[in-house]
Amino acid sequence: MFGIAGAVIFPELQKTVVFVNHDLNTGQSHEEEVFYDMDCFGIRGKNPTGDKMGLAVGVNHYGLAACNSHVYTTEDPSYHLLTEQILMFAKDAEDGLSMTMDHLKTGRRYQWGNVILADHDSMVAIEIAGDQYSVEWSERRVLRTSHHFMLDTEDVLKRHYESQDIDELAYSKQRVERGYTLLRQANTLQDVFALLKDHGDQMGQMSICRHGSSPQQVQSIRSYVIEVEHREDTGRPNAIFHVARGMPCQNIGAFHFYFLLMRK
Repeated sequence: MFGIAGAVIFPELQKTVVFVNHDLNTGQSHEEEVFYDMDCFGIRGKNPTGDKMGLAVGVNHYGLAACNSHVYTTEDPSYHLLTEQILMFAKDAEDGLSMTMDHLKTGRRYQWGNVILADHDSMVAIEIAGDQYSVEWSERRVLRTSHHFMLDTEDVLKRHYESQDIDELAYSKQRVERGYTLLRQANTLQDVFALLKDHGDQMGQMSICRHGSSPQQVQSIRSYVIEVEHREDTGRPNAIFHVARGMPCQNIGAFHFYFLLMRK
């Protein structure tokens, strides 16, 4: 599974938004389930054997939201498990980064991916490859697709995709470039929806809303958007979780549900 994932803070709206398009080969099936307890809420994926992989996107009662994007499959555990642990126990993005560093220092390893954490005033993109990591901090926006910006993993990815006769690295770079162009202009939740539905100059493998024309190609099959309101008058965050099943250009905004976050 590939995808595009990001976060943006709208200070004037006192709102943090995390978002993700999940992409999958058109000939494959994918199962997901809702996860909920007193500490966090999110979407948990399953691998082809039915084993649970951890949270792909979610938010906790502190108002910390998280999502991730896939880079490369290895034999190591999924970074989804790390995302779930962060949402279960971390209070903010800095706390989540500290947890990640502690995990990796103990010798834990994860598949290659990008984990994005966002709270009320900052966000962090954690690039992970095995026991290696790199970090980007931001006060406004971050975005990741199917490659790393900072970790030195490009040569491995090039060889892998060349062996499969696909150009996924080029697709990923094109998508993130287009995504950042749109994200810099985003001022509302509707702008985020428009980003996830975007086809750029042409719909296909390079568009953010990805379209596949054969079972070997990839297309966007789910969209998730979490908007977290950090209201000073109540002292606690509220969140709305938006879900679109199928192609986001056809279905985004089709339904959503509301989830009230309570501080302990």
